[in-house]
Formats: sequence, structure tokens, C-alpha cells
Amino acid sequence: MKFIDLCCGIGGFHYALKNLGYNCVLASDIDEHCRDNYEKNHKIKPKGDLTKIKIESIPEFDILCAGFPCQPFSKAGDQKGFKDDRGNIFFDICNIIEYHKPKYLILENVRNLSSHDSGNTWNVIKNKINELNYYTYEKPIILNTLYFGVPQSRERVVIMCKRKDLGELPVLPSISKKNRKQTNLNNIIDKKTDERYKIVGKIKETEEVWSEFLSICSDNNIKIPKFPIWTDWWDSNGEGTSVTKYNNKLSKVENDKIIKKKQDAFYKKYTNWIDKNREFYKNNKKLLKPWIERSRNKKLWKGAVRKMEWQTTSDSLKINQVLWSPRGSGIRIKDLNYTPTLVAMTSMIPIYGPEGRYLTPRECARLQSFPEHYKIHENDNVAYKQFGNAVNVKMIEQCARFLINNEPLFN
Repeated sequence: MKFIDLCCGIGGFHYALKNLGYNCVLASDIDEHCRDNYEKNHKIKPKGDLTKIKIESIPEFDILCAGFPCQPFSKAGDQKGFKDDRGNIFFDICNIIEYHKPKYLILENVRNLSSHDSGNTWNVIKNKINELNYYTYEKPIILNTLYFGVPQSRERVVIMCKRKDLGELPVLPSISKKNRKQTNLNNIIDKKTDERYKIVGKIKETEEVWSEFLSICSDNNIKIPKFPIWTDWWDSNGEGTSVTKYNNKLSKVENDKIIKKKQDAFYKKYTNWIDKNREFYKNNKKLLKPWIERSRNKKLWKGAVRKMEWQTTSDSLKINQVLWSPRGSGIRIKDLNYTPTLVAMTSMIPIYGPEGRYLTPRECARLQSFPEHYKIHENDNVAYKQFGNAVNVKMIEQCARFLINNEPLFN
């Protein structure tokens, strides 16, 4: 069978369908770097802006694939949805579907698509697909790459559709966290890496600051809480980040009145975290006060680095024995069995604690199930962004096998 690869990126869909023996007859992406790398690896020169492609000029094909822009629906973006021009790409794709009437459609987007605009966005997509004479599942299918044995927690909505004259869709199996496979990073990590991937500067200093915190906890049998450690709220009213405001100690705060007033602006779980953080600090103040005061006097102590999420089951309280990453929500520390979601931001590359370095682009390629022979973009920053935006090859391949060949979705 033949397929077209719209919003193709660097070719995750291409590898997935090529593994089934299918041939790509057209690819398209608006990003020049993606087009260059796609051509280098797949020997097909993608078209540019798909809205400029003459629909009638597209060769015959059986399967339409599209990882249409996720930014309009992503939590990391503005979530404008169809109000964003990029969100309207979906309707341009629908025009191609209406004209060519392929047998199957496989679309991919971020998890947030399922709940965007209180579910209205999904209803628009589902109803449009139905109007075009295709079956799709009533509810959005949310899959995690962990379900397919990939050591990356990456949740995505996969939209699988079948032209109605070809019969019903295969019956979906139960989808839940029970589908997760046991994973580790052994087959992902390079044996040797270049020195340029070592963490330095502010990130290295951040590692040292939190390492000291963990050492204090370890030496004094302080159990690391499972809730996010939010140092902003340890002994202040959370109004600012200056040393003066941070030194607004509990005794000088109007007790719970100010606290509760501030908490009203947060979701319920955040207010719970604030209370727990204040209690944690109060119980361990003698040991932690010198550390937090030293930390607050450092230039790095700004923004998200002041918050840490301990998401590991490890008994060891050492940052060099875990995987960690600076995220928009704080420092996130995890076991060495899988990584968080790769994103298209070079400020959020996961850090491999045992070697004090960032994951390399090649390791990110493996986390997206790209083959070893894949030629990575020579600019690391471009490569990281490309893998953060890519679809996972293994997950899409299994979805295609399920949709087209009626094979099990999960092995």
C-alpha cells in the first residue's frame, strides 16, 4: 500500500509504515530543517506548506498519516486550538481526505487534545471525520509509549480511522496503566559520549544545591516527601522571590488568613502542597534553614529550580544515581527505568545522573524508536527539537498493524 506523510517532521510515520512494507508517495512539512533531514534519510524531498499543495496533484494513496501541529492544543503552548492558524491545518488535511478518499487515516497529537476546550475540540474532529465517511472511535485514544516497551513516558492521542465501506474498526482492548511494560535505559544509554554533553554553569550549580539538600536528608534520616518540594512556601507568604520577602518568617505572617487568601488563587491540590511544604519545613527547620538561606543567596535560585519533585522509588538519596530534568514545573527526579516526555525545548533535556550529562541526540533518537542508521541533524539544538516533536516509531507502527492488519495493539 501507499501512504502520504503530512506534517511529516523527521519521518517517524515514515519508518513506522515502511516497517510494514508500505511506500511513501508524498511528504510535507513547513520546517526547512525537518525537510532537509527527511530527504537525507528517506530519499524523498518533502513539499513545504501543505496548504499550498494542489490537492489534485497528490499521487494516489491508501493511507494518510499526519502529526498535525500540537502547539494549538499543548499545555506548553497557548492552547488556542482552532483559533490558532496551525489548528486549522486539520481542516486542510480534511480537504485532502475528502478529495482522495484514502482507506485509512492515522493522526497523532498531544494528550491535551482529548480535553481541550472541555472536549469540544475532540467532538469537532470526531464529527468531521464521520462526515467524511470514516469510522473512528467514540472517545480519544490516549496511548503511552511505555505500553509498547519504550523507556519514555510519552502520552499521545492517536486517531485511527477506517473508510466505512471497508467495514468496522477493530475492537479496542482495555487501555490503562496496566498495559505498561517493565523498561530500563540500558539499551538507550551510549557507552561513550562527548564532553560537550556534560552539565555546566547554572545547571551544574542546581545539581550541587539539590545534592546538598538530599545529603542533609540522608544523613539525618529525613524522608523525602512524595509531594513536590516547593521551597517558595517554606517560610514565606509566596508573594515574591527576593531575600527580603523570603525572610518573611512564619512568625511574621498573619497566620492562616494570608495563607488561605493566597491559596484561593491555586487549584485545590496546590493549596494542599503549600500546607504540606510548610509543615515539612517546620518539622525540619533546624537542619534545613542553613541550606535554604545559602541557596537563596545564589544567583541561580530563580524560577523553577526552587521546586523539586522526587518521583523515584530508590532508597538512595543521591542525584548521581537517578535521572533528572529541569522542567517548567520544577526539577523532576526519576528512577533510571524511563525518561519523562521528550519536548521541543533544549532547556528541558533529561540529565543522566550517573554521568552528570544530558542525554545525547542519539539517545533521544532511541527513545523515539528511530533506527541506529538514522542520520541526525548536525546541530544538537535542532536535533533535540526535532526528536521532541517527533512521533514514536514503535507506537505508530503498532497502531498501524492494529488498524490495518487487525493485529493486537499490545504484544
